[in-house]
Amino acid sequence: MATIEERLQRVEDIEEIRRLKVRYAEACDTGFDPDTIISLFTPDGVWDAGEFGRFVGEEMRPYWQETARISGTAMHYMVNHVVDVDDNGTDASGRCYLFAAVDRDGTAYWMAVKYEERYRKVDGRWLFTLMKLLPAFMTSFDQSWVPPPPG
Repeated sequence: MATIEERLQRVEDIEEIRRLKVRYAEACDTGFDPDTIISLFTPDGVWDAGEFGRFVGEEMRPYWQETARISGTAMHYMVNHVVDVDDNGTDASGRCYLFAAVDRDGTAYWMAVKYEERYRKVDGRWLFTLMKLLPAFMTSFDQSWVPPPPG
């Protein structure tokens, strides 16, 4: 049976991980600064967006630099964030959803993504060790994300 202090620590850890995700969204929404985004990951942290690329640590930098160059407005809405802290108290997993409005190269897009994530507490600070994106759709604002019926 966990003590009240252990239970409180777990709740504080979950809240800090949720704040980590908000810092990521804010970094995206204020210009995709590579230094800021990379600082939210462990040095061996992975950002895995499937067909858009998989990057480890500093390998992320060119991706975020290019994203910053071609992106204008971005608004990342993170919802339904569930976090489970491992028994060791230094590792955790989580999942959440993103709905975003972004523009890339002057074209407005809607985007929906599910995130599957791993986190690690390093020197008292929670960081991403894995951020895996499972895109549902990314479609221009003037088009539906629903495919036309067959026929």
